[in-house]
Amino acid sequence: MEKYAKLVVRSNTIHTDNLFTYKFSNLLIDDLKVGHRVLVPFGRGNKPTEAFVFEINNKVEDNIRLKEIIDVLDKEPIFSKEDLELVKWMKNRYLCTYIDCINLIYPKGYKLNNYKVAVLNSDIRNLDQLEIKGVISSLNEDEQIVVNSILDNKGKIKIDKLKSINNINNILYRLNKKNIIDILWEYKDHKNEKKICYVSLAIDSDYIDEYIKNNKIALGSKQKEVINFLKYNDNSEINDIMELLNASKKSITSLYDKNLINLEIRDYYRRPKDIYSTDYKDIKLNKEQLYAVNKITSEMFEENKKPYMIHGVTGSGKTEVYMEVIDYALNQGLDSIFLVPEISLTPQTIDRLKNRFGDIVGVFHSQLSEGQKHDVYKAIKAGKIRILIGARSALFAPFKNLGVIIIDEFHESSYKSEKNPKFSTIEVARYMSHKENISLILGSATPSVEEYYKACNKEYELIEIKSRANKRPLPKIEVVDMKLELNNGNKSIFSIRLQQEIETAIKNNNQVILFLNRRGYASFVSCRNCSYVFQCENCDISLTYHKINNIGRCHYCGYEKEIPHECPECGSNYVKPFGIGTQKIEEELKNIFKDAKILRMDKDTTSKKGSLEEILNKFKNKEADILIGTQMLSKGLDFDNVTLVGILSADMILNFPDFKSFETTFQLVTQVSGRAGRSDKEGKVILQTYDTDHYAIRRAINYDYEGFYEDEIKIRKAFGYAPFNNMVSVVISGENEHIVKQNAKNMYDSIIYLLKSRGINNFDFILGPNPCSISKINQNYRWQILFKDEDIEINLLKGIIKYICITKRDVVFNKEVNVSIDINPNNIL
Repeated sequence: MEKYAKLVVRSNTIHTDNLFTYKFSNLLIDDLKVGHRVLVPFGRGNKPTEAFVFEINNKVEDNIRLKEIIDVLDKEPIFSKEDLELVKWMKNRYLCTYIDCINLIYPKGYKLNNYKVAVLNSDIRNLDQLEIKGVISSLNEDEQIVVNSILDNKGKIKIDKLKSINNINNILYRLNKKNIIDILWEYKDHKNEKKICYVSLAIDSDYIDEYIKNNKIALGSKQKEVINFLKYNDNSEINDIMELLNASKKSITSLYDKNLINLEIRDYYRRPKDIYSTDYKDIKLNKEQLYAVNKITSEMFEENKKPYMIHGVTGSGKTEVYMEVIDYALNQGLDSIFLVPEISLTPQTIDRLKNRFGDIVGVFHSQLSEGQKHDVYKAIKAGKIRILIGARSALFAPFKNLGVIIIDEFHESSYKSEKNPKFSTIEVARYMSHKENISLILGSATPSVEEYYKACNKEYELIEIKSRANKRPLPKIEVVDMKLELNNGNKSIFSIRLQQEIETAIKNNNQVILFLNRRGYASFVSCRNCSYVFQCENCDISLTYHKINNIGRCHYCGYEKEIPHECPECGSNYVKPFGIGTQKIEEELKNIFKDAKILRMDKDTTSKKGSLEEILNKFKNKEADILIGTQMLSKGLDFDNVTLVGILSADMILNFPDFKSFETTFQLVTQVSGRAGRSDKEGKVILQTYDTDHYAIRRAINYDYEGFYEDEIKIRKAFGYAPFNNMVSVVISGENEHIVKQNAKNMYDSIIYLLKSRGINNFDFILGPNPCSISKINQNYRWQILFKDEDIEINLLKGIIKYICITKRDVVFNKEVNVSIDINPNNIL
């Protein structure tokens, strides 16, 4: 009986974004399963292409010619049925392609290379040497060069190796027509795996000398050394033996030929080195923590349970709650995923988990090498990793018995992907928890307004932890009005009050954290004479000044330019950096506190591998008095000796052109403040701002989340923002501004036409088309259309957008423009 598979073929074009039917031979009937990775002939040239089995059927539509699957690439399926269901759901939810979603769960380190080869025709291969020479002599000079190249490579050569020959495609075509050569596709499946060879004695160490003597086995001096070494170091790595004894591989393998040793190839798991370390603390949970643990663990095996939202103040010991839940899950045979928003949170959290759970804790994030990522995948499949900690991509780890997903600091924007598929980690985790009965835990001191609204409407089980684990009060936040500082003649970045508190903290042998949400030396560089501003040549944005190398750098595309002393516009010498950045803060601090030891933590100082952990270690070990940083130090970091936190400019985020800017301000102030007074020492916060009356500031200084939520939710409702409406952003971009603008108009006109045909005549829910707030990034002009589902059902709206932007893309848009769809974007810049 014939069987048929419906496959998704690996291709980056939307034209192939559907299921293709292939038949498979009797040889594969018992081997092929749903989720398998296979090789299929695809396209007119039957290029061997990687594909993924989504369905297997016994029947197929009549009268269609089908190609046959070439090969199954892995012994076991790499995807489960649940994985494939998730791919289908995400494709529909985020209006992206199958391959976009497959790439999220595809094992890192797997790679299929396909290439064309030129081989001698079988008739030519059967000729003797003299006859072959005769055939070659009948060819022209170019053809002879190609055939001789093939002969020199044992009758087969990759066509890529012939590309240096002029007009090679025509030459190959002629040789093929003359039946001299055949052009074939070949492939190589690669897995980035590392294997280690271990050596052990094949005979008991007490009897091996006697065995050698009785069997009259001749050994060289190095071989004798190897045997003696293995008597006391059995199961040693072959490379170690070669290095320690200065022995060759041949002398060792010849011992294997003489049946004196065993050679065993084992998998080697590459793991990142643990640079950051803390001491293990045996902590007794308080009543609120115990309630949270008991609530979650007692319902772990209940069906249709709701996700849990832990709203716990900073320093409330949420991590201890997570670890107790993980421990309970482990004892029930269940695995856990622990998500953190960014890599800066990982070192301390990894160490706390490893202190408690040991080597079953794995790490997965963007800074791992491809080989390390592959080994994490393999270790999870083998059951060697039971707890995985990482950023959002760790959510797709291939656990078979996943019981718990924890999303810590779930309010963070990094849980929303900015690349296709533009998925929300929380949404995907909710889908997984519902489908597979997984306990989902969201934790934050400052929940996002959208998710807290759901908790208020009973979509989450809300668990509150209102007191700090150390029973200390939250640090007092003192507001300094920077307008008054300026009026009193203080033009410094630091208020007099903050300077006094820094001096006191250092004098008392305590530490200080200073927060500013901007790296670099200054916001922009301008000429005071003519107001010329140094702009990025690729983007519609000013360059951020970095003083160390005297360069302006674009933080969007990476463009750099040395800043001249003279203005390129008017020729004056009045070129000066304006605004403040972390570099400038460091410089001014060194002028004011000459003896203070200062560390800076931002993207510039943490770009090298291991540099982040090094900074955190130094600060933990009191090798510095002051740590300056951007958003990456605003949460999760826990230092016993920090008694003072300075927030240098709360207004910087408040005035950002985005509807979430007030929420972001409240969250950052609360989170950064929570870094102070986390042990037995009392903490204090100095908050510098020009807007002392804004409700986000007033609520933050009293840690009044509920009050902030009530203020904010009224504004969201009045303007129709999330959580009351969904928003869809479509950004059209390209290098030709006129074409981009015209394509945005084409899309708008197409959508209006379809809406009118459905009897919809009110288009107030469509905003645009307009240039984006940042209208040019990396030489690409950007136009945007925004949609709210105020007067239209969201699925109808998504269906129309999908039809215009995906199904009819070639009709509506030019080939040279990019179209990006984002459901409920984090920002609309």
